[in-house]
Amino acid sequence: MTGSPNGLRPRHDQHVHPSRRRPVAALIPVIAGTIALTGCSSHEDAVPKNYGHQWMSQMSSQLPSDFGGVGGRLVLGDDNPKKATASISLQYDLEGPYDILAVCRSTETVHLTIHAFTATKDGSGQSLDTKERLGEADINCGTTTRIPIDVPRGRNGITLDASTDDRSERTLFETSVVTRGAKV
Repeated sequence: MTGSPNGLRPRHDQHVHPSRRRPVAALIPVIAGTIALTGCSSHEDAVPKNYGHQWMSQMSSQLPSDFGGVGGRLVLGDDNPKKATASISLQYDLEGPYDILAVCRSTETVHLTIHAFTATKDGSGQSLDTKERLGEADINCGTTTRIPIDVPRGRNGITLDASTDDRSERTLFETSVVTRGAKV
């Protein structure tokens, strides 16, 4: 039994002096925390296929709607790589007072701006000419925000422009157009 001062075979479950345990015990949370932060700080992971479809379906069924709901995932674009954005146009014959009900998830805040547009013939298709800003608000994710708008006569619809500083491309938003004052 060479190498053992007390003549016994060394065992793994043998008592270890407390001063020798502390550095190892203190190092484990540091290593685990570093691994966890590394995993959370990287947004290079691909967004899963069908990401957010279940949440968006649930939100569209829970929000009342007179003209349907619309939403999507905010993504980075070439025009502004510092913000994730989404833009959706609704071609409805809207005129008068309405409310936009808006919700979001996977970030803190989404900024939503609503414009009215007219459609003009452009070659074989149509071009949407944005006329005026009807309303805007910061949506605090996890709550429903009501944005009142007044759509002028002669407009062909509205455009919803959403943006966030969160560049993870995991931010989702859902909206619904309702008559002014509709119950949520």
